[in-house]
Amino acid sequence: MDPPDSASRVFCSRILSMVNTDDVNAIILAQKNMLDRFEKTNEMLLNFNNLSSARLQQMSERFLHHTRTLVEMKRDLDSIFRRIRTLKGKLARQHPEAFSRKCHPGLLCPQMPVPSPQGWLLEGHLRG
Repeated sequence: MDPPDSASRVFCSRILSMVNTDDVNAIILAQKNMLDRFEKTNEMLLNFNNLSSARLQQMSERFLHHTRTLVEMKRDLDSIFRRIRTLKGKLARQHPEAFSRKCHPGLLCPQMPVPSPQGWLLEGHLRG
């Protein structure tokens, strides 16, 4: 063991006498306050992450549902347009004179009468 007045003991006692205990206590108090704030912040972030995760799960399910709906709608529209093309081809074969006129697509030609859908159904032109 070192004698009571050894160099290391004298050095330590002088260093300790230079430290202000009030300052050390203030630093410890400040660190405890910061620790409390960090723990509260950490808890709030964990809650936020849990809520965000639940919301992401809900939105992912909704996104998947909407994506499936859009794919189904596209499939339905493709089927509808295919049927329209088929009907248009049938009508072109049945009434070639009406389809031989040059018109801008989407605009009605002034010389062509506009048939009503009920009239076409009554005449039997749109059979399934």
